[in-house]
Amino acid sequence: MVKESTTKGALTGSRLLHATVPGTLATFTGGNVWTATNGWQTVSNKVVYHESYFDLSAYELDDLTLVPTAISLQDGMPYTTTSADPTRRMPVFDIVSQERLSPEEIYDNYVASYSFPGSPESTEDWSQLLMCNFRQMLPQVDFTDVTLLLPATGGAFGSSEPTAVQKLWHYRIAIPSATDLSASTWIIPPTRFVLGAEIIKEAELPYMMRLKRSYELANQG
Repeated sequence: MVKESTTKGALTGSRLLHATVPGTLATFTGGNVWTATNGWQTVSNKVVYHESYFDLSAYELDDLTLVPTAISLQDGMPYTTTSADPTRRMPVFDIVSQERLSPEEIYDNYVASYSFPGSPESTEDWSQLLMCNFRQMLPQVDFTDVTLLLPATGGAFGSSEPTAVQKLWHYRIAIPSATDLSASTWIIPPTRFVLGAEIIKEAELPYMMRLKRSYELANQG
């Protein structure tokens, strides 16, 4: 049941938030850097990623807290590559975070020690990551011009912590990899983040402690 907040007029109760992420065509160019389409960004020859956020500012203005009840990724379309290199693969991270992240930092941590965001070896705090899914996409079926990539391994980890932030950031981070990436293209399909939540009015002390923790996370390191 949705009811009026006792503060400025925002609504408490159950919510279903969703954010669509466009697909992209990532190409490894002759300059040994990535290019990507549809608003995806790149970090030189390292990683391609999409960054956006859920806008929670209306709840924050009314001092309300979002309590996640379910977080999922709708992802049913094919991943493909034109690379014929036998070592080709593509690690993919799907993340919902209370704080803005550095995809380059996530890449560096993964390559250096195979550490995932929120793990003891990483530079991200586990509590700030409401969701973090990881899949290792490996070649499965070769067609005439492309190879289909399917998840060989995968895991889901995250805190699902209640939050009072203005922006809840979501990321798709892909690391197309091969010994020889020359002129290869990689298709990453469109997906959708779905977030079920309860919007609540907390007592003053726990709410202030939550704001304090958000401030600490935003200013760590």
